[in-house]
Amino acid sequence: MSNTREQLQDRAEHYIRQGGFGSFSFRDLAKDLNIKSASVHYHFPSKSDLGTAVAERYNRRFENALPDPAISTLATAELLRQYIVMFYTEMMHSKQVCLCAMLSVERATLTADINTTVDAFYALNLNWLTAVFTRGDLPKTQAHQRACQVLATLQGGMIGAWSQQTVDYFVQAARGLYKDLFDKNLRLPKTNAIEKEATPEA
Repeated sequence: MSNTREQLQDRAEHYIRQGGFGSFSFRDLAKDLNIKSASVHYHFPSKSDLGTAVAERYNRRFENALPDPAISTLATAELLRQYIVMFYTEMMHSKQVCLCAMLSVERATLTADINTTVDAFYALNLNWLTAVFTRGDLPKTQAHQRACQVLATLQGGMIGAWSQQTVDYFVQAARGLYKDLFDKNLRLPKTNAIEKEATPEA
């Protein structure tokens, strides 16, 4: 993949996660990269093509980060802790909302290709979470319910943290979820940025 194509996706992802798919134009991207608008169209003939590529790339990042529950030797609680940490670390590094959460809000105005890719993100995460919860004796229907609970809590926590401009909103939601599921305190990675914003663990 050319460096320009990758940079265009980086900038588009930034705009989407900051203000949604309608918050930028090809002209904005061209100005950011100091190239002509025609160069943007060379790599992505339409904005839908760009949005689809950005969402597909985001999905691949998640897919590559998720271990196979069928062969993992980690306990269910640890798999879920690492999943929560993935959202947490992503939020802390980018200071932005989940890409597909932002796109899902705009579903009515997006093309079918973009919406299909967003649907794939939800399917990927819910199928993985359901597989994690069904490793024990939990029925698949109940496991799917828990999967929805986890994803909804984490995405809602990210949106709330963005709205309130404090990561503590996400931290408290995630800790409450983990405590309800496993009756354990949630351990999160400690970095300078995290320690400044997150409250101490109970």
